Amino acid sequence: MKPRLIVEQKITAFANRYRVYAADDAGNKGNMLAFAHQKRLAFKEKVEFYTNEEKNQLAFTMRAEKVMDIHGKFFVEDPDGTLIGVFRKEFKESLLVSTWSILDDTDNVKLQVAESNIGLAILRRFAGWIPIVGEFIDILVAFFRYHFNFIDPSSKAIVGKYQKTTLFFDRYRLSMTDDAYAAHDQRTLAAIAVALDALQGR
Repeated sequence: MKPRLIVEQKITAFANRYRVYAADDAGNKGNMLAFAHQKRLAFKEKVEFYTNEEKNQLAFTMRAEKVMDIHGKFFVEDPDGTLIGVFRKEFKESLLVSTWSILDDTDNVKLQVAESNIGLAILRRFAGWIPIVGEFIDILVAFFRYHFNFIDPSSKAIVGKYQKTTLFFDRYRLSMTDDAYAAHDQRTLAAIAVALDALQGR
């Protein structure tokens, strides 16, 4: 499994900024592949990714199927509006463990993307209900980095890992096997990598 993408978010008061880079075998940043800068209120509806920070050339877009519905489908499209990829939040599974699916043209699951630490996921969801100590547990859990596994739905094998690499900054690394990475459009992987931060409220 090799590093493939590096995602960095810069926190600002009114906008989300994401930079997506290619990664070398050592996990270091290479060329910038995409840059997104958008107001927070609009980020969950549509995101435009550009080839550079000057935003003079559109690379691809990510948009929700339904406005303000973060549990529905998201479409990744090229600058001409041609569909590149589709993914969705799996609402039922996400009640316990945050789960997403990358889909094919007929809505079959090509890859499942699920939070890797089930114990931490459950603790983060329900600790606040515990009298007195719940608020302290919520604060403590916020300091734990949580990651996602990319899982082949047929073999159930883990073919990718999306890991937060820093504690106080939103920086992530996507690693995948050669076969899994070759089977998916890089732009779709970049889009869901950003979604796993922006739409998870991390």
